[in-house]
Amino acid sequence: MNTKIVIPISVIITIVIVIFILTQNEIIEKEISSEINSSSEIQNILNKIKEDKIKNDNSENPYYPKEREWIESGPFMIDRSEYVIGEKIFINIGKLDKNLKGQMIFSKIINNTHSYNYKQIGFDGSKPQQNFYLGFSLNQMRGVCTPDFFVGDWELIFEGTNFESLKFKVINQIIPGMEENYEPVC
Repeated sequence: MNTKIVIPISVIITIVIVIFILTQNEIIEKEISSEINSSSEIQNILNKIKEDKIKNDNSENPYYPKEREWIESGPFMIDRSEYVIGEKIFINIGKLDKNLKGQMIFSKIINNTHSYNYKQIGFDGSKPQQNFYLGFSLNQMRGVCTPDFFVGDWELIFEGTNFESLKFKVINQIIPGMEENYEPVC
């Protein structure tokens, strides 16, 4: 009687083990397959970067990032006085007085009497401050439709302080490989 129970239980245990091993193999195969796809995606990205570099090097006006020059006003600094379209502005904030609060306003100068406030970012000396990058992007809702909008004179205003604004320019050149990001949106 004991063998009648032991044999079916052994068969069931064997079947369960075989099913477990087969499902584990399928899971491992899927993981390997996704890793292979990831590496081919990475290779495609690397190939695009190489193509963009060759295109940049062979262009009439190749892009090479300028050296950082750190323009400052009080505890606020930006890394350059001139940027190309697609280049991010690095904003470095030093130690702020704990009572100092206000807004950093990135403003495009239209003419002597008008400007366009592109972005406002608050700062508060009673809270920890972090350095950050600001990139420009097209936005139909805000009326920023073409990359031409970014070209020209800009200033970074420190509202709520007596600090001088920081002036910078954006020139009419797009970083190679980023042209797709600056196709007109309206």
